[in-house]
Amino acid sequence: MSRTNLRARPELTSELADQELDLLARHDLYFETRAATTPAQIDAAHKLRFQVYCLERSFEKINEHVDGLEIDKFDCHSAHGLLFYRLTGEALGTVRIISPHHGTTHDNLPIINILRENNIDLTEYVPIEQTVEVSRFAISKQLRRRVSDQSHGISRPKTRLELERQGNLACLSLMQFIVRQSRAFGATHWVAVMEVKLLRMFASMGIHFHPIGPMVLHHGLRQPCYGNIAQVLNDIRREHADYWEVITNSGELSGSL
Repeated sequence: MSRTNLRARPELTSELADQELDLLARHDLYFETRAATTPAQIDAAHKLRFQVYCLERSFEKINEHVDGLEIDKFDCHSAHGLLFYRLTGEALGTVRIISPHHGTTHDNLPIINILRENNIDLTEYVPIEQTVEVSRFAISKQLRRRVSDQSHGISRPKTRLELERQGNLACLSLMQFIVRQSRAFGATHWVAVMEVKLLRMFASMGIHFHPIGPMVLHHGLRQPCYGNIAQVLNDIRREHADYWEVITNSGELSGSL
């Protein structure tokens, strides 16, 4: 059965439950990350960020976001992705890609000021005009648990490796959006300020970033880092070819990066 049919007919899940599907087919059956382009969709992304960063992680202060939306000044020149669970249509994750354009040299990428406070110049690591910052990479534990409880009839992983691979699908879906949007922005490099836990998770998936200077205090200890997009994708393909298939949509997104 073609991938197009899988996307068009999510009700086939139980019918296909016992069949062997490659990881990309499983992704296309269960998940999709779409660009948030309407006010309602962008609000949904901000609500998810509030759920994750204010309620679940206490990254941001709840009393600073009394409307239940986690928003900052960088949202106005960012692209927002919403991760959906196809079988219910529920949004359970989001990510933000900040463009270096439309801002001033002082505030167009948040990492610039964070590094400047530590006397580090980002231009020594990446070409800023071709760089986007990945931030607010978030999947709600609460919503993901609820989706799992509702997932009757779905084939369950039989081995620890299969459990890990299937468990990474939501993350891979967000990564696919990041690659797609980076292409749209004409970006060649990624930068981010990440928790060590997230960096380790990415590394276990073959997604490697390079540190920029020492760790910094930014809502707790964080590591500024960067990656050449083409090289990151090459590393993923070498270490986890099936993850590369999902992230690049079977190679469709790997060119011109």
